Amino acid sequence: MSKPKSTLTGRLSDIDLRLLRVFREVVRAGGLAPAEVALNISRSTISTHLSDLEARLGMQLCLRSRGRADFKLTQEGEAVYQAITELDGHLEAFKSQVNAIQSSLTGQLRIVLPDDVLEIPQLDLPATLARIRDRAPQLQLDLQLAAPQELELEILAGRADVGINPLHSRRPGLDYRPLFHHQSLLYCGSQHPLAGEQQVSEELLTQQELAAPSHAVLSGAAHLYRLFPHRSTANHMAARLAMILSGQFVGFLPEYLAERYVQSGELLALHPERFRYRIQNAATYKRSAAEHPALRLFLESLVVRD
Repeated sequence: MSKPKSTLTGRLSDIDLRLLRVFREVVRAGGLAPAEVALNISRSTISTHLSDLEARLGMQLCLRSRGRADFKLTQEGEAVYQAITELDGHLEAFKSQVNAIQSSLTGQLRIVLPDDVLEIPQLDLPATLARIRDRAPQLQLDLQLAAPQELELEILAGRADVGINPLHSRRPGLDYRPLFHHQSLLYCGSQHPLAGEQQVSEELLTQQELAAPSHAVLSGAAHLYRLFPHRSTANHMAARLAMILSGQFVGFLPEYLAERYVQSGELLALHPERFRYRIQNAATYKRSAAEHPALRLFLESLVVRD
C-alpha cells in the first residue's frame, strides 16, 4: 500500500518560506550549480534544502543532477513555482500597504501601462509623474509596459497596483475609472498592394492578412475582426504597427498612433467610414485596494486632456 502524500497544516513557518526561496532561486538559475552564486551556499546544501522541501510538501519538485542541462521541473514543481511567483506579488503588495499605513505615502506604487502611452494625446504621463513626485517624494515608482490582457492579470496577481488600458471587458475583483476614448481605423503601409488602388472592394480588403492583437478584442470591434480569416498576431501595439508598416499586413491602429505615419505617407486608412471603432480607456485597479493612499494619489494626479 502506497504512503499517502503529506499536506501542509497549521502555520507556514519561517523554515518553509526559506526553503521555498531556495527552490525559487534554483528554478530561476536553471539548476543547482548556477544557483550557488545567487544563494551563496554550497550545492550539497541546496540539494539538502530541496529534499527537505519535497519531504515537507510530500511531492517531487524537480529532476536534478550535477549540471544545468539535466535539471527539470516536474509537473508538481511547475505548479509550486507558479504559486511562489504569485506569493511574491502578494508579499510586495502587502509591504506597500504596510508602508503606506506606517507613514504618509512611502513604499512602492507599481504602475502598468500600454506600450504607446507617450503617444496618447489625452494622457500627459510626464505631468502625472511630476505631480506624484511633488506630493510623495518618498514613494518609489515602478513603471512597466504590458498588453491589455497582461495588464489586468498583473493587477489581479498582485504584481501591479494600477494600470491604464483600453476597456475590453470587466473582470471580477477589478474596478475601472473611465478616462477618455480613442478611435481606431484600419490601415495599410505605403508598400502594401492595396495602397496604390483607387477603389478597394470590401471583399478584396478582408482577404488581406490582418495584424491582430493576440488577446480578445472588445465586443464593439469583434464583428470587424471576424471579417478577416487570415491573420497574424502580436500582443503589443508597437509590434502590430511594425507589421503594418512592413507592407505585408493590414491592421487596426488608434488614430493618434497612426497620425504621423499618415502625414508622412507611410500609412493609409482603408475604408475609414466602415472599418472603425471607438474604445473607452480606464484606470484599472483592485477593488480591495481602492482606498490605498498611493493609489488614491495616482488617480488624483492623473493629467487627462480634453
